[in-house]
Amino acid sequence: MTGIDFKDTIVVRSANKGTSTITGPVVPSEFLGLQDKTIDAKRLKLAGDLWIMSAKGTTKIKLSEMLESTKVDLKGHYISTGRGTGRIKL
Repeated sequence: MTGIDFKDTIVVRSANKGTSTITGPVVPSEFLGLQDKTIDAKRLKLAGDLWIMSAKGTTKIKLSEMLESTKVDLKGHYISTGRGTGRIKL
């Protein structure tokens, strides 16, 4: 049995409520990727220093004062597998 290389696969998708089709190669999704983060950063810079409402609209925070989330290094941590009975070290 051979594997399928999805990079070269041609995909046919429907568009416009199913009335037309689009044919082309598979495009990688950039959801939550580096490209998406740079686009969001550009949009926030263009918007300027906004007030953001939080806590059911009772608290205001300036956009410049908000902390950026950092990615945690998961090396050496365990994740559970199966139904919680096994574990793997990352």
